[in-house]
This record gives sequence, C-alpha cells and structure tokens, in this order.
Amino acid sequence: MNQVIFNHELTPLFLQVVNEKLAACLVPSDAPVPTENFRSLVQLRDRVIRRALKQMDSDVEKAFAAKELEINNKLEKLARGLLDSAKDEAVQYSRGRAALKLSLI
Repeated sequence: MNQVIFNHELTPLFLQVVNEKLAACLVPSDAPVPTENFRSLVQLRDRVIRRALKQMDSDVEKAFAAKELEINNKLEKLARGLLDSAKDEAVQYSRGRAALKLSLI
C-alpha cells in the first residue's frame, strides 16, 4: 500500500505523517494488520482533518473536503476488506478447531 493514495496537494504536513503511518499498517506482509494501531491512526486522522478544516478559508476547505472524502471512501473500503479477512480467518480457525475435536473422538 502506498501512502500517496492518502495524500494530495492540500494535505497538511502533520496529516502526511499520519497517512504515512497508516499506510505502513497496510503494507502487505505475512504478519497480520495491527488492527488496534490502524483504528487509532484512523481516529487521529479524523481529528487532524477536523482541525485542519477549521483553519482553512471556505474555498480551500471545500476543495480539501472533496479530496478527503475520496480518500475516506478508499479507507472505508480497505477497512471493510480487513474486516472481511478477519471474519474469514475466524471461520477457518473455528473449522480447524472443530476438525481437531472430531479427530480426537
């Protein structure tokens, strides 16, 4: 996952830092995605965006909000994918556990 998809020309510097950390959570690897860290970063990102919006004039605010809406939609899609993956892993774990119990009988 590349942090570029979370940044645009109006992204404030601190938000860029948060976006980099968020993107690092989503780098494909064998390790599971650190969901607590992901959740914390998404919440921090929301607070940073809200604060940035309060500091912008109306024209920049509208342009920034439109770009962030697109990015939030991407993040929502990623989060749903993570949730679906976690559900699939839980189902596989349950099935494996049930199969082990049956083999012990």
